[in-house]
Amino acid sequence: MNYTADFQARSDLTAQYGNNALLLYALQLRFEISDITAVASDALTDCGRDKKCDLIYVDQEMGVAVVAQGYMKQNPQADHLAPGNKASDLNTAAAWVFAQNPDDVPEEIREQVRLLQSSISNNSVSTVYFWYVHNLNERNNPQIKEELDAMQTSARAMLKTLFPKNDVELFSLEVGNETIEKWYNASSKQITVTDTLDVETPRVGFELTGNKWRAYVTAVSAKWLQQKYATYKDDIFSGNPRTYLGSGKKKNKINLGIMETIDQQPGNFWAYNNGITALVNDYEAPHEGKDNLSISGITIINGAQTTGAISSVENLKDAWVPIRFIVCNDANIIDDIINNNNKQNEILPSDLRSNDKTQNRLRTEFAPYTKLYYSGGRRGNVRPSRSKEILDPYVVAQALLAFHGDCVTAYNSKNDLWSNDHLYSSIFPENLTAEHIIFTYALARSIDSYKLELQQKADNRTDSEEKQHKYLSKRGSKMLFLYTVSRCMEGVMGKKIRDNWAIVFKNNSDFEALVQLWKTVIKSVLPMACSSLESVLRDGLKSKELSESAADTVVGLFTSVQDMLQPQLKPFTDAVKA
Repeated sequence: MNYTADFQARSDLTAQYGNNALLLYALQLRFEISDITAVASDALTDCGRDKKCDLIYVDQEMGVAVVAQGYMKQNPQADHLAPGNKASDLNTAAAWVFAQNPDDVPEEIREQVRLLQSSISNNSVSTVYFWYVHNLNERNNPQIKEELDAMQTSARAMLKTLFPKNDVELFSLEVGNETIEKWYNASSKQITVTDTLDVETPRVGFELTGNKWRAYVTAVSAKWLQQKYATYKDDIFSGNPRTYLGSGKKKNKINLGIMETIDQQPGNFWAYNNGITALVNDYEAPHEGKDNLSISGITIINGAQTTGAISSVENLKDAWVPIRFIVCNDANIIDDIINNNNKQNEILPSDLRSNDKTQNRLRTEFAPYTKLYYSGGRRGNVRPSRSKEILDPYVVAQALLAFHGDCVTAYNSKNDLWSNDHLYSSIFPENLTAEHIIFTYALARSIDSYKLELQQKADNRTDSEEKQHKYLSKRGSKMLFLYTVSRCMEGVMGKKIRDNWAIVFKNNSDFEALVQLWKTVIKSVLPMACSSLESVLRDGLKSKELSESAADTVVGLFTSVQDMLQPQLKPFTDAVKA
């Protein structure tokens, strides 16, 4: 299967997001996002006043941001070229993102611009990409290249003016059929660099074999590695969960260390560095009559930071880098090799919890729900089918914590929810069930879905809907509203609820139906809540006291009209067991 067929099968994107579906698809492939719907709720900014910013995505954990403009050609042909004016639109996007006070930009993109600028200012983002995404071939189109090069130059100047003390890299990129296909292949762990290459080695090495794999262990010249990275760029990491993260971000001090070592102590680099692991289609080891190692195809699956850091060094000195070239034709073993190599390099907080008794139990409880997938923090070697609703473990934790009383921590400390012992035990107690996770996750998804509905109405929104959309566009609004809904649950159900952890839907077979049921609650609570809640979010979601006070106000308002709303809420209350 190629990316086009895969994308056309993604009805979860094409049905909801129309011409913006390809933007989200490309974003999901590039950054391996499990729940793209949750991301789309904040990142998608396409509207009449978006100032050519169709999407603004900020990932503080990875240290990257993407500002994108999209174009979808109906019934594209092989000889069709992408319009150059869409590439030039990125100049407008950059001007608004970097040259304006966030208070002065249109409300539709204000919160994402504010988030991007604050993330750069506090060194949470060190790389910014400007993408021109389209569904046409990336032919040698001088106009697009010229526009993107000019945009990149001007945007870098604006970025430097706005953040003179921050070391931030900025790149412009045409993301057409060829690039998206590469990302699709990478997500499938395919080797995209297929050339036959001679490898510069010290002519010493040894071969090992295992079950369905064989490997040649040696060293490569740092200059050879630099040359290959210069030639193939990120394609050389096609099977790697992460490409080079740069050296400017504070948490990437290790990359600065690599650069310093190879510059100042090149003779010791082999001994100091953990080395590189690469998958190849085949290799021919040196032997009598053949002095050099040769390989067919390559993807560096572990060592992207070493490769990128070495390649960033000017006037590179001679040095040897440890490396092993692995040949394997078994897809499951390849996945295991990739996953285990990268777990050695980076352990996520969820990895450390994935095998505890609670997560093992929850995975067992989810097993009967064949249309849902919950990993419990485990990064396995099997990619779940897109026919399943994937419950992102971090969003699960956020939704649970917000629903059960702490929306501020849920919004601001996403990673801590899995790493902090106290937080983790409060979010995943022994009495937590898969059904309650489904209940809270469906609420989070319903908020995202309702926000999208309001966004798509654009100029046709009523005054009330305009206020609701304004609220949902604020940073932290989702977690704050989720918490507020939980506080209103007794009024919604019309009875005393003795255990909030026991609230579940009676039938969990159709997740989308549950999302729609929650929407009846959202439409009942949000119109009277948004004014009180919005005052809490003047600078993000930071105060537990203000959140509790605002929620108290909403609960009072809702209680006063709950009897009137019972007919509207009846489909929901009939479907819930509390």
